[in-house]
Amino acid sequence: MRSEAPTVDLLDMSGTELYFDEPVAPEIAALLEEARSGVEPDVAEALLKEALHRAPDDLTVIVAIYRFYYFRHDYAATLEIADLAMQAAGRRLNVPGDWRALTAADIDRAGAANMALLRFYLWALKGAGYLLMRLGRMEEAIAPLETLCRLDVADRIGGAGLLELARETIDTPDRERTDR
Repeated sequence: MRSEAPTVDLLDMSGTELYFDEPVAPEIAALLEEARSGVEPDVAEALLKEALHRAPDDLTVIVAIYRFYYFRHDYAATLEIADLAMQAAGRRLNVPGDWRALTAADIDRAGAANMALLRFYLWALKGAGYLLMRLGRMEEAIAPLETLCRLDVADRIGGAGLLELARETIDTPDRERTDR
C-alpha cells in the first residue's frame, strides 16, 4: 500500500535550474526593465501587466508582478498572482494547477522531474495561505496551509507555523488578541 506522504526530499537542491535561469524573450525583458526603472507605479503596473499578457507562463514575469503587488501591500492582487504561479508551474510539472487536487503522487512525480519548480509551486501555495492571513481571511488560509503540510510532512517549506498561527487566531477571541 502506498504512503499518503510524498517520498521526495523538498530540500534536494541537485540538478535543476531555477526559473530565473531561463532566458526571457527580449521584448519581455525590455518591459520588465522599464517597469523596474523607476517609472510611476501606475506605469510600472501597466508594463508588468503587458508582460504578463504577452508571456503568461513566464515565471520571471509572474514573480515580478507578484513582488510589485506584494510590496505595494495589495495582497488581494498578489493572491491572484500566486494562483497564476501555481497554474503555470502546474502546467510545466504536469500536475494540477489547482492545489486542492494535488496529491502525494503528484509531488513524487513532479519532484523527480524538476525539484526546483516543485518548490516554486509549493512556495506559491504557502504564499497563498500567508496572503489570505494578511487579508484577515484566516478560515480560508487554513485549507491551502493544511494541503501544504499534508504534502510536506517534514515541513521543508515551512507551512506548519503559519497553519498553527491561523488556527490560533481563529480560536482566540478578538478581545484576547488585542490585549496581547
